Amino acid sequence: MTLDITVVLVALPSIAEDLGLSLSGGQWIINAYSLAFASLLLSVGSLSDIIGRRTLFLIGHTIFLLASIGCLLSDTESMLVGMRAVQGAGGAIVFGTCVPLLGDAFGPHERAQRTKSIGILMGLSGAASALGPLIGGALVEYGQWQWIFAINIPIGIFALLTTIIKIPDLHRQQRLAGVRDMPPIDIPSTLIAAGAFFTLNYAMIEGAEDNDWWNPRIVLLFALALQLLVILVWIQSAKRDRAMIDVRLFTIPSFAVVSFSAFAARLFSFGMMPFLVMWLTGQAGLSALQVGYVSMALAGPIVVFSAVGLALEKVMSRGFIQALGMFIVAIGLLLGLLLHWDSSWPDLIPSYLVIGIGTGIMMPHLMDLAVSVVPPHRTGTATGIANTSMPLGTSFGVALYGAILSHHIHDQLGDVPDGRIIDAAEAALFDVIGQFSPQLADTARHAFMDGLHLIFIIAAGLALIGAAACALYIREKDVYANENS
Repeated sequence: MTLDITVVLVALPSIAEDLGLSLSGGQWIINAYSLAFASLLLSVGSLSDIIGRRTLFLIGHTIFLLASIGCLLSDTESMLVGMRAVQGAGGAIVFGTCVPLLGDAFGPHERAQRTKSIGILMGLSGAASALGPLIGGALVEYGQWQWIFAINIPIGIFALLTTIIKIPDLHRQQRLAGVRDMPPIDIPSTLIAAGAFFTLNYAMIEGAEDNDWWNPRIVLLFALALQLLVILVWIQSAKRDRAMIDVRLFTIPSFAVVSFSAFAARLFSFGMMPFLVMWLTGQAGLSALQVGYVSMALAGPIVVFSAVGLALEKVMSRGFIQALGMFIVAIGLLLGLLLHWDSSWPDLIPSYLVIGIGTGIMMPHLMDLAVSVVPPHRTGTATGIANTSMPLGTSFGVALYGAILSHHIHDQLGDVPDGRIIDAAEAALFDVIGQFSPQLADTARHAFMDGLHLIFIIAAGLALIGAAACALYIREKDVYANENS
């Protein structure tokens, strides 16, 4: 399901040409999915504890399948954005029940098997996200952009049938045995969370597009997002054991840092992928499929080094493994500073390789750490919070980095009477930029690359902060205190 967050990246130029998308429209096609994904994940973990993993898994696949058909049939920007949001909701339900389903498959003394299984799942999830541009590129190259949604239909049908036939309904058995109760579903909090995330992203995207951050409308949107978040925390604090987001879990240092790590991992990797794809297609002149091939430099190391990350647990703590992974990612991001407006695509490969290595090392342990440091009856909630952090990192990264890039370009080119060069610079259309005077074209090229360099620097700084937090605050005693209780 995380595959669909990145698979549309290389298809955006084709979608934009067909549906007449604006730059912000392209951002919303990405963020509509990731925001719905993140908002629903907050409640999916708790819902899986309430009504059963298998039932939710089936519901999620059904929603995702129907929404994919809707995306396939979309002929307007608004319809596609709406269907992407529904698709994100279905994806959240499926993804949010995967780890709890795996947890149900192992007993309390089978930690090694559980760790290995969850590690494999997270490694595959990271690789799927990284492989999105390759899969999307191939489908666009040999077909059309609608194919990136059509491929979900046979996969969804297969998943539904396999789940019905192969996965037992453990929740029903436990309810009949009197093990579980049925507390009410917190729909208001889910809506408040969705409203807060949407409003924050909307303010960032619209503020960047207007290049007017002090516009009363933008300020009001930021204030509304903050107010909704405060209300959400207040409600959840009052609910305690019945909370959708058990804020008490954040008093466990390991859990708090793991949640931040999950957010940061996507913030400084997949959150900036749209802008690297823009550079690859705009400056390097690659086709959709060629962009997909280049993405293998990121996807390959994620797959290979996920196994390395699991093996490292024999010689170092999981906190230091996470710190090592983030530190390596920071190095990879700084290598991105070697890119220039006249660079070619091989110059991006070292950065992609190193980022992939670091991401691969840290990904396998994120979910296992999240569920192993909380009480067993709160594993669903912990999974929801940690899982939510990842797509939030993606959507926040797309909005934040887009705002940084747009603001920098407007700052450098704001006095130019012809606004077309600003639009071309924001979209990395270097061939269009070349049609202007040499001096103006040179300014536009450097404005885009300087903005991209600023994104790399900010992302690397966040990765280093995350590395330090992991080394200092992820504690093995939190794990053993839970598992020995």
